[in-house]
Amino acid sequence: MTTTLNENGLSSNDYIRMIKVFAITLNEHRDVMNALNVFPVPDADTGTNMYISIKGIQDNINPDQFEDFNLLSKHIADLALLSAQGNSGLLIAQLFRGIHKSMTKSKTLGLNEFVDALESSYEFAQSSVYKPEEGTIITVMRECAQVAKEYSKYADANLETVFEAVIERAKLAVGETKEQMELLKRADVVDSGAYGFSVMLEAAFNCLERDDSGNLSIRIDGTHSFVPDILEHNALDKSFFEESSHDGDWGYCTVFALTGDSLNVEVIKEELSNLGRSVVVSGSDTVCKIHVHVEDPEEVLRTASKFGDISNKNITNMDEQYKEMREQILSQHSDEISLIVITEGKGIEGFLKDNTYGSLKIVKTSDFLKMPLEDFADKVSDISSKSKIIVSNNEEDYQKILNFYGQSNKDVIIIGTKNDAELVSAILSFSPEQDVEGNIFGMKDAVSSTTSIVIHPSQLQDKNALINFLVEESGLEMSNTFISLFLSESLDVDQIAHLNELLLEDLGVAEVETITCDSKKWDILISVE
Repeated sequence: MTTTLNENGLSSNDYIRMIKVFAITLNEHRDVMNALNVFPVPDADTGTNMYISIKGIQDNINPDQFEDFNLLSKHIADLALLSAQGNSGLLIAQLFRGIHKSMTKSKTLGLNEFVDALESSYEFAQSSVYKPEEGTIITVMRECAQVAKEYSKYADANLETVFEAVIERAKLAVGETKEQMELLKRADVVDSGAYGFSVMLEAAFNCLERDDSGNLSIRIDGTHSFVPDILEHNALDKSFFEESSHDGDWGYCTVFALTGDSLNVEVIKEELSNLGRSVVVSGSDTVCKIHVHVEDPEEVLRTASKFGDISNKNITNMDEQYKEMREQILSQHSDEISLIVITEGKGIEGFLKDNTYGSLKIVKTSDFLKMPLEDFADKVSDISSKSKIIVSNNEEDYQKILNFYGQSNKDVIIIGTKNDAELVSAILSFSPEQDVEGNIFGMKDAVSSTTSIVIHPSQLQDKNALINFLVEESGLEMSNTFISLFLSESLDVDQIAHLNELLLEDLGVAEVETITCDSKKWDILISVE
């Protein structure tokens, strides 16, 4: 492929080098972008997705196949769609579609092409998203396009001056995203994808260079000096995860390519929007790339298969990603207080790990019963936190631990509960932002406020008698209440279904959360809120 420098714009080889600059920059910034990642899901993958998407373009370019910039830009636009990962990767692919559109009648990427490319990129991104929100990468694309168009009208405008105005506006627009979206404001971060788009543009501008003849080019001198500085504020506030701890399931990030005849992007986008969230559909009438967050990926794939053939599937579990991000953020904070919880059962152990903030150590009840108290105390003393709060799930263990430590121990506090329902209430009231005294008060208050009812499986046989028993024991009007159902791991599936039906349909309970436990003292435990 012939290299042609032109004082009015960049060559096709410069474009290839620009993509390399994008990849290097995103790789340098991907950790901070992952740490900023809140929207649409706090799953710490925006930086990784954007980097993989750009790297996929770079690794698959074969410039010798193309004789002119227009054909190369089409090839790159196609690669961008095929390699796009996640919401951010698919949106950044619109930049390359925009560049291709601007190059259809030009041999160099000059001022006019640059302005047209930014405007087209924004239009493509805006139209690919179902109900786009303000405060995202699309917002920054729009602001960049508007500034480019405005500054290009100046008499002395050229690619460098307009490009510089664009990156300055991009940086300001990224800062503004925090105030444009409530989720970002609550997390106290800027939008991750918008930040990535901004640093890509800034790095490319830093590589612009004119030779002695005035020809413009992209120069990479072997160092990373062109990479913008890493954003200093790159950690989510721990309280963000506390506030969002009981958000619903995130589901699966589902990305795939769709090929067919006469594909209608708008129809596909509208139909998939009924099945999931964060729907992005981008492409042509023969091939498009689809991104959607959904509980059932197979349902989306079945629906999409009506329009064409599916390929390049990439499905990731966002619940797992969210948990990993949450644990990573929380581990960055030293904990003044640690919780030691005595209970047992996969269900309750998993629930506590998913919904507890700060340091949590679970000791299985069966292990505790076989363990000399001196060994248990050694395990507690090995925890580095200044204060430790021990919570047991029965009165016998509480008294045993209390007698061992005594009433006056300031560093080890023992909170007694009668059962796992009270234990969970105590743990959920714990906050690492509170001091020891505040947590002790809140946890004990939660225990005393918990209404828990033990029922035997045999009581399930008489529905009316059980309903009267539950109402009498709770002392509450149970309709529209929230029930936590603690069940023995050995309980029969039909019995569980019968109990759920009774609570939801006969008593009108608003919601039932089921947690399995391994208890020798009860089979069914109901906690009423």
